[in-house]
Amino acid sequence: MEILGFSDLTWISGIAFILCLGFGIYMVKTGKPGFVRSFNDNSSYRDKEQYAKKGGRLLLCLAAVCLVMGAVAFVSPTASNIIGILALAVFAYFWKKMSDEFGPV
Repeated sequence: MEILGFSDLTWISGIAFILCLGFGIYMVKTGKPGFVRSFNDNSSYRDKEQYAKKGGRLLLCLAAVCLVMGAVAFVSPTASNIIGILALAVFAYFWKKMSDEFGPV
């Protein structure tokens, strides 16, 4: 029994790619973490611009992994799921590290 089939994985990875790409480009270009944090966020950051730039780069890397995930889904849906889970674990680690370094005080 397949949990996620080929068509499900291509849609999911495609939507994730578009969202990560859009949010990542916004954060890198504007230097504002508006999409990740609330627009009404009045927290003081250690370095708000670096937080947004590094966070945006992480989202762009996750977008690239979503493309790889979609391509691998043509060969093996199971491998695509494993890549997605591993990518999210690595992303969470680096996001936490970045947030501790530059994030809200």
